[in-house]
Amino acid sequence: MNPFVFHVPTKIAFAEGAGSSTCEIVKELAGNKALIITDKPLLEGGYLTSVLEGFEDMPHVIFSDVPSDSDVDCVNTIAELARTEECDCIVAIGGGSVMDTAKVVNICLTLGGEILEYQGLNNIAEQLLPLVAVPTTAGTGSEVSMVAMVKDHTEGKKLLFGSRYLAPSVAILDPLLTVSLPPKLTAATGLDALTHAIESYVAVISNSVFTDSLCTDSARMVFENLRTATKNGADIEARSQMLVASTMAGVAFTNSGVGVVHALAHSMGAKFGTHHGIANSIFLPHGILFNMDIAAERYARLARMVGVSKSTKDLTATKDLLDAIEQLCIDCGLPRRLRDAGVPELNNSDIEELVVLAVSDPAIMFNPKDCSEKDIQELYERAY
Repeated sequence: MNPFVFHVPTKIAFAEGAGSSTCEIVKELAGNKALIITDKPLLEGGYLTSVLEGFEDMPHVIFSDVPSDSDVDCVNTIAELARTEECDCIVAIGGGSVMDTAKVVNICLTLGGEILEYQGLNNIAEQLLPLVAVPTTAGTGSEVSMVAMVKDHTEGKKLLFGSRYLAPSVAILDPLLTVSLPPKLTAATGLDALTHAIESYVAVISNSVFTDSLCTDSARMVFENLRTATKNGADIEARSQMLVASTMAGVAFTNSGVGVVHALAHSMGAKFGTHHGIANSIFLPHGILFNMDIAAERYARLARMVGVSKSTKDLTATKDLLDAIEQLCIDCGLPRRLRDAGVPELNNSDIEELVVLAVSDPAIMFNPKDCSEKDIQELYERAY
């Protein structure tokens, strides 16, 4: 067996209605005044009542202006609010943008200084303040991951922060908080989770029996439950399966990395604001085809283990996996080309900029196959 190192620094609590215990968990972490970070639709829609009721007798501050694609300006604004209010713990309630924002705010609040000092991998060397993550989507895995991304509009790119100290202290998984998620976002975030599982499974450092098990089981759960969760959002069992699958895939990619699909999606999001899950769903088949010549055995094994292929031939089984992904996306109403996702026609300047962003994206270093600038350009052109 290959040697490996595996991290799961986050405590994970799952139950229907678990969100109502958030304040008690904050108190267990010795929090005295909580900074609660969320977004306006969740707060104004009344979806967080079960969580916020617990904070009625505890000092807290709520910030609800996190945009769907958060940025450095938002982080700095929240951090200043937290310092002024003397908050000593953070609660993030929302999707990936909210949770990633909270992580980067935690860097500012704990360590001070300029946020850009900490971008990149392993530039944080000490424990941060307690952070409790309560996801309201099932896809990003940010509630357990050791990375965060926010947009830098000045540079026109997404900044990555990665450190084991970034992982939330506790992740509270309450499927009732995902019921209000609209079908399109349910599908898009579900494909994000599937992409995490598949890319992690074939990543260059994916040699752990722990990550392999998490990848295969989470991918199977997505294939078996995403259609139902998308078409019948009130199905609590399907919502539960998707929420747990997302977290499992989050633990997996945190340990193994992702790959070229995420590099392409990050760049597309940075330039055009394309939803990350939708971008992943479009690029995923293209990424698999690109990697097939050296990763077909792994893709085939995954296809058999999640139940989408019975073929003993690796290329056939990988083709079955591609067909299963395509059908899942179609059944869930997701666009299959960038142009159908609202991306304008790409000119030479656009492609050059996207290529520069993608080849420098940290995710690409974990891809099982080296990617040249020409390879990246061709992938963008095929996906359009």
